[in-house]
Amino acid sequence: MPSSNDSIASTPRRARRLRGNSLKIAGVVVAAGLIAAACGSSSPSASKKPSDSNKQASGSTTTTTSGTASTTTTTAAAGATTTTTAAGSSGTKTTTTTAKAATTTPTTAAAASTPGGSLSSNTTSTPAATLTGIGASSIEPFYGKVLYEYNQLNHGVSVNFTGSGSGPGVTAIQQDTANFGQSEVPMTAAQLAASKGPVLQVPVDLGGVAISYHVSGVSGLKLNGPVLADIYLRKITNWNDPAIAALNPGVTLPNENIVPVFRSDTSGPGYDLDQYLIDTSTDWTGAIATTAPSTTWPTAGRATGDSGEDLNAGVASYIQETEGAIGYVEYSYALEANFSNAALLNKSGSYVTPSVTSIAAAGATATALSSTNFNIIYSVGGSTYPLANFSWALIYQKQPTTNIGIVLGKLFQWVTTSGQSYSTGLGYAPLPAAAVSVAHSTLLGLQTSSGSPIFTS
Repeated sequence: MPSSNDSIASTPRRARRLRGNSLKIAGVVVAAGLIAAACGSSSPSASKKPSDSNKQASGSTTTTTSGTASTTTTTAAAGATTTTTAAGSSGTKTTTTTAKAATTTPTTAAAASTPGGSLSSNTTSTPAATLTGIGASSIEPFYGKVLYEYNQLNHGVSVNFTGSGSGPGVTAIQQDTANFGQSEVPMTAAQLAASKGPVLQVPVDLGGVAISYHVSGVSGLKLNGPVLADIYLRKITNWNDPAIAALNPGVTLPNENIVPVFRSDTSGPGYDLDQYLIDTSTDWTGAIATTAPSTTWPTAGRATGDSGEDLNAGVASYIQETEGAIGYVEYSYALEANFSNAALLNKSGSYVTPSVTSIAAAGATATALSSTNFNIIYSVGGSTYPLANFSWALIYQKQPTTNIGIVLGKLFQWVTTSGQSYSTGLGYAPLPAAAVSVAHSTLLGLQTSSGSPIFTS
């Protein structure tokens, strides 16, 4: 995975912003599923300004802040505890779901050499285990909710997931430092070759990338690929530019500077927008001198006047507090922050905003989905949102112990089936049937350390 070492240098202003917004965006947005499950509420904030106060739910949630990190602990009635730590200096956030002590022996638990039987049966009855995952921040709102719910059904299993980006997710699985990695873009052949063995790539969620903007008094903005490309190339620098006005008749656009923000770290959302601009703008392909999208935002799109931020939380935080800003962020974050999102021109000539319905329409076009045939950017269909994508769990085919293999298989079988019921409330679309089938068949490939199949069906 390419690294992004050419990010915009940090400034005191940026440091203050990230410290002030780590709880607002990383803590509240990403941990919304966990807090909702434990406290019964996850109302999105409609504020365009970050809050300086920490709110405590009556008798159930305590938030403490020290320096640049904040910790929110929520205790469920059933006794499970979830902890979310947001590091303001980098935006990296760790979600921990702590298992309640099991009082009965799981029906599937047995000797380490025992195969897991049917993959689809008794998905919440497994050996006890604590798993670690590292990767894409785009999936954190979904994982925060769904992993909590799984723990409530299977108290012996806890999962600690750190959303540090798709690049670190690939690195973690290559170096075998986590039970699973997570990436918005499947691993390439070269990345797979650099791993310690065969890697299974499992589609686990369907999301979208919002083009969010903060322009006072402006709503219902329409943009196409050429105009959006020229904004990032700094050929268009003002919100009342004739090219933007031509797409938005009847909209009063201010004489105000445009402030584009991009991901300074490697990212799936950046890859998706790069693909959309490659598909729609000759100015973009000419400037970046390639037709291959990259998880590292192109240098040509990092022009003077643009701003680079780490993770979805960093981009969302910047948009939230900066008048005139525009940037790309996972739709779940945009939904929680109540951002204004542009309607993008799709391949069928329709302007479509991100929504669960329009993202699902894009996912439905993936009739032959695989880890090498995953692109649903700029798909056909009048109601299809042109910036949608699947997120992929990365798991070694051969597991060090059979019990860990059983837990991983049953967990992700549940996440990709029953767990999908939690997706829509968080801004994701349920996996289409074709993706569920791919996930199941891929998980059937899990093996013991000696290479024997763990599951029979």
